[in-house]
Amino acid sequence: YGCEWNDETGVTEGFEQHGYDGEDFLAFDLKTLNWIAPMTQAVITKHKWDSDTALNEQKKHYYTQTCIEWLKKYLDYGKSTLMRT
Repeated sequence: YGCEWNDETGVTEGFEQHGYDGEDFLAFDLKTLNWIAPMTQAVITKHKWDSDTALNEQKKHYYTQTCIEWLKKYLDYGKSTLMRT
């Protein structure tokens, strides 16, 4: 999981992906707030996780707000450290 920020365009993205046995298992779609199951073995888990709409809303907030705020903060900390050297 994580987030990305393009400082030139301001575009932000977040992602959460899970794998099992070296294969993609589930991925969270921030636009639809649903899980994507690329393999049939993940469908039961997908339905269970899709039904937790409150948690999925919380995940959206985390990846589009909190994660981006932290990313910018830590990039700024890193920049100030590099400028001192």
